[in-house]
Amino acid sequence: FLPLAMIAGLHHLRERFDAVLLDLDGTLLDGSGRLTERTRRAVRSLRDAGLLVVLCTGRSMVGARIVWAEIGLDTPCVAFNGAWIGAPDGPPWRYATLPDEHVPALEELEARAAFSFRHQADRKVALLRPHPLLQRVVGWYTGGEAVPEATELPSQDLLRISMFFEDRGAQDAVWAEAPEAVRGDVHREVFPMSLFPEFREGGLWLGEFQCRSQGKAEAYGFLAARYGIDASRTVAVGVHVNDLTMLAGAGLAVCVDNAVPEARALADLVIGPHDEEGVASWVERGAPIERECGGDDERERCVS
Repeated sequence: FLPLAMIAGLHHLRERFDAVLLDLDGTLLDGSGRLTERTRRAVRSLRDAGLLVVLCTGRSMVGARIVWAEIGLDTPCVAFNGAWIGAPDGPPWRYATLPDEHVPALEELEARAAFSFRHQADRKVALLRPHPLLQRVVGWYTGGEAVPEATELPSQDLLRISMFFEDRGAQDAVWAEAPEAVRGDVHREVFPMSLFPEFREGGLWLGEFQCRSQGKAEAYGFLAARYGIDASRTVAVGVHVNDLTMLAGAGLAVCVDNAVPEARALADLVIGPHDEEGVASWVERGAPIERECGGDDERERCVS
């Protein structure tokens, strides 16, 4: 990879934009869910070019904090899909919890899941159940724990409830039976656990239930209030459905090549896939913002 001194041409990006919003899983992290040294250096070069680099993730803040520290950033993070925004080592600017009055109804949905986790600040707490994957998920979550009694579960100030079902149909059926008020105030994101390297064999479907909001696009309100940066002066890089609001609001929407179709439809630019360090490759070539179509591309795609 190129040393920082040789990564040239980023001035053109800085002339047009003030901030770069970066998704983690499936975007910045590689096929094994790790931050490579090449990608770390590329992100730092964006920072050194004068751009405000903000990690925007569906992960908890404690999970985002790990990557933030690896890169060596000093900027705030957007975690929990926009429910928690702020410095990873300080108090939050935004901390949007599930309405406490809806927790009893969500508990009824939880009872029909294979198992679930409740997220309160940095805690992720599950009720012990005899499911073969429960302990694996406990270990997968940063700060995950399991308790033997339901009375030990947090029930207030919850940022998220994560429910794991055996299939998508069961997940949808349970949500359809939720009270209308709950479905109006609570947002649900659903995706297969096979998206994550640790669960490639698949099987489980994860539903994440949070306070209804603009999702990762909450970052734009924060950037405007804290730094005076308009959304039109941002670059957003993402891949999954939880990136859609962020991509739709950006001045330049960038997708990696492994992005879901809905994200690709919003993209101004498609770069290489995450398992080929697509973000790093793009930055090393000066972060071009126009599509470059190679004539010998067998996949017949336009990728920068």
